[in-house]
Amino acid sequence: MAKFSLKFKQEVAEKYLEDELSLKSVARMYNISPCTVRKWAYAYREHGIGILTGKKGRYSVDLKLTVVKEVVDDGFSVRETAVAHGIPAFGTVCTWLEKYRKYGEDAFIQKNKKIIPVPDENVNPATPRSALTENEREELELLRVENAYLKKLKALVQEKTCSALKKK
Repeated sequence: MAKFSLKFKQEVAEKYLEDELSLKSVARMYNISPCTVRKWAYAYREHGIGILTGKKGRYSVDLKLTVVKEVVDDGFSVRETAVAHGIPAFGTVCTWLEKYRKYGEDAFIQKNKKIIPVPDENVNPATPRSALTENEREELELLRVENAYLKKLKALVQEKTCSALKKK
């Protein structure tokens, strides 16, 4: 992805905000995407030149939840919510939305990723951690047989439909 200077971003944003040229005209003039022109212009209009620096920021859990809830509950677009809260890249908000939909409000609680579990001293590293019981082995074998059966059935159905289509 190309990096643009702060002065260039400001020039593009101001050119579009003058209302003399259309979004596509400004984009063609500077040989950049119309989406980029729109993003820079809206951010510049709302928050000034500082927002166009492109520096990644750290956002609080509360801000992330507020932004996500505005999109999900209040029906605002990702782009307008990002601009309103001074988030330069609306893709950041999209990432937050994915996490929120997958994990709920707990998605933004920071977890220390450097914690390494200490292995139990009594466990021999050469032995498997959890050996299957006899019942689990039987169930696993039944599931494997069932899976193989369903795969074969699916293949037969597909073969039958393909042959029927060829006859037509």
